Amino acid sequence: MVFENYLPEMTRKPDFEEFWKRTLKELASEKLALKLTPYEYPSDSIEIFSIQFTGLFGEVLNGWYLLPKNRQGKVPCMIDYLGYLSVVGEPIGHLHWASLGFATIVMDVRGQGGLTGDAHPYPVPLLPMPITHGLLNREVYYQRRLFADALRCVEAAEALPEIDNKFISLTGASQGGALVMATAALGKERIFASFPDVPSSSDIATRIQEETGSFKAIADYLRMNPENETAVLDVQTYFDTMNLAEWITCPVYASVALKDPVCPAKNYFASYNRIQSKKTMTCYPYNGHEGGGQKHLLKKMRLAKQLVEERSRY
Repeated sequence: MVFENYLPEMTRKPDFEEFWKRTLKELASEKLALKLTPYEYPSDSIEIFSIQFTGLFGEVLNGWYLLPKNRQGKVPCMIDYLGYLSVVGEPIGHLHWASLGFATIVMDVRGQGGLTGDAHPYPVPLLPMPITHGLLNREVYYQRRLFADALRCVEAAEALPEIDNKFISLTGASQGGALVMATAALGKERIFASFPDVPSSSDIATRIQEETGSFKAIADYLRMNPENETAVLDVQTYFDTMNLAEWITCPVYASVALKDPVCPAKNYFASYNRIQSKKTMTCYPYNGHEGGGQKHLLKKMRLAKQLVEERSRY
């Protein structure tokens, strides 16, 4: 397989595990405050709610909750994480999992132009792109908030009475793929299956050096502030999925595209090659950051349904 031997040295710090335990404890201290508001949608098969719950630093997270109407008992759930600078938009763009009989949660990522804000203050420098916010301080860094928010989606799913907690799965592309990886690692046995596509936030030091995708903004900062390189790279180690990958216990069904200039496939293999649980990789040799597109989505839908049906038999 392409890049099957790519294993750059891990950058995990001695207090890496303690840092994440403390972060999860801090998240648990925030009341979930789950709220659903019915959304009028002209369908006899799917009901839709706007959903709100509380993330790290008390931020109210917004999104959609889609639920099959004609269900028999509890249903599996797919949490769908968005790409960088994307917004949830209208629920009509998220119907596909509900059409299979899955409940679906889609979170509007904080501070990226949607309904979810990011009000807790950052120290200076406060640069334009979200991924640079708080880049000198791991405690308030943007990715810490984002990874915690992604795990909070799992807690929201577990609190919804219609969802079968044995079947909570994760999907997402680019930034969303990074959130799948981080949540699968931090959520561990709570996750049934994960489907990260063209994932970001892997092999981050290389991403910054090569200025690919969103990490170019960090390289831009370092051009002006080279004296802060060590501090910046040290913070990033806590949010590099290659340092989290060994914690994943659920099956991982990943995909990359070999002509992807935004999240190069090679960088993701730094994480993928460290996953110890069952894993499968689909490579699209002629595709860019769009990955496998709709063809791959259909493949995931068929597989996710099959996995639930197989597990339900015993």
